[in-house]
Amino acid sequence: MMKQKIKQISNKDLVIDSIKKYPGLRFFELKNQTGLVNGVLQHHLQMHIKLKNIRLEYDNTTPRYYSTEVDKQTAILLKRLRQPTTSKIIKLLLKNECCTFGQLVKSIKKSPATVSIYKNKLLADNIIVGDTNECKNCSESYNKIKYRLVNSDHATLMIHEYGKNSLRKTVDNLSDIFLSIR
Repeated sequence: MMKQKIKQISNKDLVIDSIKKYPGLRFFELKNQTGLVNGVLQHHLQMHIKLKNIRLEYDNTTPRYYSTEVDKQTAILLKRLRQPTTSKIIKLLLKNECCTFGQLVKSIKKSPATVSIYKNKLLADNIIVGDTNECKNCSESYNKIKYRLVNSDHATLMIHEYGKNSLRKTVDNLSDIFLSIR
């Protein structure tokens, strides 16, 4: 009987492959994804950062890891797609082309204050834009501000490329809660 060789992936490659597959993971999520213990994971992350294979970015005090192949605007979009409320806003705007603030609140089913916080984050990140231009979905909202995606093709591509499951898998529920009560 022939022994079948099983190719084992090194911890170094496991870390970089996980970051490429799931860009924007936080340390704990990356630890769960790779199965590595804290010290081993920290060692490989520091090595990859030093070699400039990955990029470390902070969202407030939360570190996120990205492959250097992921540009900054894509990293921001992926971060927002991982957050439940901003993800709902982005997906709603993909579906409807544009929405007024009232339509966002009604569809997202969160308080106006919470929706406002996340809408403002998306505006600041240049993922959405607000204007009073006419829209087929908002004809009754003449002269009201309507929100649209700046680049809906890019958002669609990121959802398809990184998959709804990987984005849903690492949802930042706790961060969503904290940001909404600030």
